[in-house]
Amino acid sequence: MEPLRKLNSKLFFYVSLLTVPLMVSVVYGVVSRYFLGRADARAFFLSVWLYGVVSILAGGYLVATEGHVYIDLIYKRLGGRARTVLEVLSLAVIIAACAVIAIPGVQVAWRSTVINEVDSSLGIIFAPPIWWYRWVAVVGVVLVLAQALELLCRRVRSR
Repeated sequence: MEPLRKLNSKLFFYVSLLTVPLMVSVVYGVVSRYFLGRADARAFFLSVWLYGVVSILAGGYLVATEGHVYIDLIYKRLGGRARTVLEVLSLAVIIAACAVIAIPGVQVAWRSTVINEVDSSLGIIFAPPIWWYRWVAVVGVVLVLAQALELLCRRVRSR
């Protein structure tokens, strides 16, 4: 499943570039709040969305590079076979959690797309579409799920 790892690596590279506009958005929000005397809600929403996109879509890369966290106090004390069992159990939990999130996530994203859902928390003045953000979450969860399945297969085959 090398293509999946390559996809996650490329996606991580491009998504990591979003940290620059994220930083600009946060700085603009702080400057407008403290130096201009008025907070700009758009800067807040933009920074939340950018941070969400970065963190959600980087998940597959995290699993691909085995950057997910094991409990080091326990993991370091285990032998080779016990480590493998812990890794398999951890990956099984990740896979189960992703499956539980992905199935209703697709339904919510589809419904949101059909109704062209907007965020109306700021009223009619600023009501940006959010249906696309629902799909970002689904794609991120599916990438983590697929990468965890691939890693689980590698672990089982190697032992």
